[in-house]
Amino acid sequence: MTTIRNTAYDVRPNVIETSDLSLLNKEKGVIVYNKTDNKLYTTDGIEWSELGLDLLEVRDDVQGYYGLLSSFYFGGNATETSIDASQVNTWVDVELTTDTNGLFDKRPTSMKTAQSNGHTGAGTNGDPIIFNLEGLDIHAFANFRASLSFEPAEDEGQFESRLLFNRHTGTTPSEDFAIEEVSLSMQNGADIDYVSEPMLSFFIGDTIDTNGVNDAGKCRFQIKSNVEGTLKLRALTWYINK
Repeated sequence: MTTIRNTAYDVRPNVIETSDLSLLNKEKGVIVYNKTDNKLYTTDGIEWSELGLDLLEVRDDVQGYYGLLSSFYFGGNATETSIDASQVNTWVDVELTTDTNGLFDKRPTSMKTAQSNGHTGAGTNGDPIIFNLEGLDIHAFANFRASLSFEPAEDEGQFESRLLFNRHTGTTPSEDFAIEEVSLSMQNGADIDYVSEPMLSFFIGDTIDTNGVNDAGKCRFQIKSNVEGTLKLRALTWYINK
């Protein structure tokens, strides 16, 4: 005959400080989180011992983000790029002047170890910002978000955005590929700002993962409008999960 017993399945451990350990009952198998040293502790019924996990290190190993913010978020202005007649219906590299305080490098540890700089390019015309994926493998995935507005010179325009990926060496196919979306349908008049925050998700496939030193995929943000206008770029951010 099988006996069914009631039990508890607590996922989140109690949060304590080191000074609290001596005050707790040593119930065998209990796990607590010590916020004094950011570690998990357990007990065998006799004494407390570390589980050997530094939760801050674990966090830094498995997730992070990389943000480039313009002066828009620091009391200034977004970076403007004019789209003229020659660039209508053409994918254009965006320009971004990163504020002195606007670089936030919170990439996972493996990416920082592989590349001290998260991107190349100055964010100027002809020298776009290109994000490096080195340090990531095929188990990783990411979300990208741009913060921007577009001021069209004509009514009833359409605005698209995309991430353009460069593959690492030795892949088949070897051509660049893109993930794109229609971000704005500008139906409410010309010469006004249409705000958008396009979000694009992707996984690290076997053509853009880390193939070797200085040999991994890269990506850049581009936009396309079917009318002339002015792009006002506020920020670019990559959110990374390993």
